[in-house]
Amino acid sequence: MITPTQKLTNLLIRIISETNGLTLGNTIELLLKSNYLEHDNESKKEIESFVNLLYQNRSKKIPIKELLSHPFSHALFQFFKSFPLKYHEEHIHLTGSLTPEFIYPHLMHILNGPKKDKIEKLLKNVYEFSYRGIQSPDDIRKLICLKDHQHFDEYLKILFLPKLILRDRQIHQDAAYHMASNLYHNYNVGRIRLKFTLSRINGLKEEILPSENYLSSKDVVLGLYDGFMQFKKEHNDFDFVLTPCFRKELDFYDQARFKSKKDHIDHQVETILNLLDNFPELTPYLREVDTVGNEKELFRKVHFMEMKHGFRRLQYKGLKIRSHHGESFETLRKGVQSVDNALNIWRIDTLEHGISLGINPNFYYQRIVDRVIKDNQQKIPLREHSHEYNEVKNMDWPDYSVPEKLYQGIPLSDSEVTSFIKTKFHTALETEHYQHDVLNHMINKNVPLISLPTSNLKLTGRFDYYKDHPFSWWEKKGLRLGIGTDNYITLNTNFIQELLILLYSDPDNLKINKLLSVATREKRRAYISNLLWDMRKKIV
Repeated sequence: MITPTQKLTNLLIRIISETNGLTLGNTIELLLKSNYLEHDNESKKEIESFVNLLYQNRSKKIPIKELLSHPFSHALFQFFKSFPLKYHEEHIHLTGSLTPEFIYPHLMHILNGPKKDKIEKLLKNVYEFSYRGIQSPDDIRKLICLKDHQHFDEYLKILFLPKLILRDRQIHQDAAYHMASNLYHNYNVGRIRLKFTLSRINGLKEEILPSENYLSSKDVVLGLYDGFMQFKKEHNDFDFVLTPCFRKELDFYDQARFKSKKDHIDHQVETILNLLDNFPELTPYLREVDTVGNEKELFRKVHFMEMKHGFRRLQYKGLKIRSHHGESFETLRKGVQSVDNALNIWRIDTLEHGISLGINPNFYYQRIVDRVIKDNQQKIPLREHSHEYNEVKNMDWPDYSVPEKLYQGIPLSDSEVTSFIKTKFHTALETEHYQHDVLNHMINKNVPLISLPTSNLKLTGRFDYYKDHPFSWWEKKGLRLGIGTDNYITLNTNFIQELLILLYSDPDNLKINKLLSVATREKRRAYISNLLWDMRKKIV
């Protein structure tokens, strides 16, 4: 007996294959008008119900989770899962993508060991009142999954628990195999670009791990390599890339062994080159590096110079440079500036996140003005270090008495409000020009941008609704795009859910065929059309 979800899935396969993957809006419209629903009122009601929710979400009346839990979404999920080509997961981190079921037995082994009290104390310090002991994988899930009110700083903090179990080469091997199997079988992912930290020794108090967790870079890399290769031997359509990551924060380096961050970076570069010399089997899989971490204060040229020398050495040896930038910026302009410097100083080959290049400056700054003036009229001072405070502070003011009143909660006069609006206008205009200059540089140099919708919305706080995510706009502008999940367990998402979110964010413009092309990196659109028709043959 065919289930209602399978019936909807088959309908989607029929209409998508017959129309060559049009937009979601067109697909649903044609499906509702088709003969397929003439005697299927049950499916028709489900589709009409979904359409109603879709446009409620577009008008910001309901959250996207209501869409994702709808039977139509379950059917669309199955459509993407059954697509014949495997997807390319272009951006996934090790620590935030280990399932609670994998973490649990390894963590219990540690908690039942001689250092139980020490580890318990660490967990209480990091997770505070959220930590009430570990009795099941669900207890781990509550700690490592980001809550709705949490953003970037808390996100880095809650990744502490998965790091605790990564204590030796074997666990890294098991973790890689587990990740590959989970993504391959559950989300149709056949190629993984894995981000991982080469050295966790650092000077950040909140990220200091027990000494036994600081294993050698060789054990980390070879453990991950062995795990992925084990899975690859079992599934010849699976592939992977290992991407060691350097943390950007100024204090994230081994301060006991090195005088400066630059010295530690140079040492890690030497380590990578030695690994490639000593283990040539790594060469096809370790051919790039990335930079990660909080970039809020790291946007000026001087910050980029520390890593420039090391990156040039890697580039001379044929390795590529990727970078997380335009993600966790203090102000929008600084977010654009950090991308600009990464492109011109590091000469990055791929930009990760890049959300500062997709936010509409005119809309963004106007919303800031609206919120600030509303609070100012109620004599509410600007909260120091808030988004609004940082943006106001960094505007080019002709009259600094205006921001001073905003800081203190002193109501502005009509003329001062006008001055604020004019200052905002010119700030938005300058930022927009800068933004487009950097985007055009990327297009001219054919530099790809990897999009991470859930991560961008949950961690940056720069937009509140997925409909404002710029993926579709980037695609129309001609940027080369990829899709990733970041830390999919921590962010409560998965690769196919990211595809659904992108479709729902722009149902009237983003074509399903194009999304499949980006997700599979298959440029032959006619071939994708043929594969869609093959899917139809299996159900007709």
